[in-house]
Order: sequence, then C-alpha cells, then structure tokens
Amino acid sequence: MRHLHPRTRPAAALGLAAVLLLAGCSGGGSGGAAALPDYKIPAEKAREGEAVPQGRTGRSADMRFTVVGFSTAMTDVMGTHAAMDAKGAFTRVRVLAVNTGRDIQVFDTWKQRLVTADGRAHSPDVNATMIKRQPERLSVGSSMRVEFDLWFDIPRGAKVKTLRLYGSPPVGAVGDPAPAEITLP
Repeated sequence: MRHLHPRTRPAAALGLAAVLLLAGCSGGGSGGAAALPDYKIPAEKAREGEAVPQGRTGRSADMRFTVVGFSTAMTDVMGTHAAMDAKGAFTRVRVLAVNTGRDIQVFDTWKQRLVTADGRAHSPDVNATMIKRQPERLSVGSSMRVEFDLWFDIPRGAKVKTLRLYGSPPVGAVGDPAPAEITLP
C-alpha cells in the first residue's frame, strides 16, 4: 500500500502497532473470560436393574471413557434374533467414549477387559455382543462421542473390580497406549 502523504507513515505504523499489541493481549488468557457453555444432552433413563455410577472416568491416549451404566449377575441375554444363557453371569457396562484428539480413533471391543477381584482379566463375550448388536470395531472421529454396551460373561459370584479400556495409538505412536483403569462399584 502506498501512502499519498509520506508524513502519515509513522502515525499509521504506530496505529498498527497499537492494534497488534492489544490483539496479542486479549483472547486466550484466563483473565476473567467467560467459560464456554456445556452442551445440554438429553438424559436417558437407566435400564431395569442398572446402576448409574458417578465420576467413573478414565483416559487412554486420545479417548476419554466414562462408565454411565452397570449391570451384573444377569443370567441370560435376549436379542431380536437369538437368546442365550450365560455360562456364569453376564455383566453389562454402558460406556461413553469421547475422542479428544484431532485424528480418528478406532475403538476395538475385543481389546477391552473386565477385571474381577481375583485379578483375572475377562474378554468381552462374543455371543452377547452379537446378540445385543453392539459394535466390534468403531471409528470415532475427532471430537466425536459415542455410547454403547460392553458385555462380559464372568464366573457366577465373581466380584467386579475394574474396567480396563484401551484407546488406539495416536498418530506417530510406536506402541499401544496405557489403558484407562476405571474402578467399578
């Protein structure tokens, strides 16, 4: 840009410097800026016999997990196309997963584990997962949230201790991330 009057150049430069200085001082700080609002997500009713634990959250890589429902000692499972009795007792865990990263995360149901008080780690039950039409693998986009059930068939009378949840490795990682360890009631 060319100024018609050369004497206005210093004044214009000072004005631009003041604007840039003020712009650099505003915005990203916590100096009294209002907090962002929360989304208002409609509440869901708990299912019959389901506990609704509070504050059961953990993180694995870019995935943040929250246990929103929990049912134990179920003797059978029924779906639209099949029914099956448990070998021991079914445990159903309702999970909310949020991808906090910039890339797609793949949630793999078969990597997840339910740990009982005796220290044994149990894999999800294939048949209950299929009967209840829950995902095996799920692509979770950036800033996306999903909610689903994990089904486990554990020995009858076994006490549930921890849910061990694995996110997928972030871009550039050379190994699997540490799991989220969420204590269950």
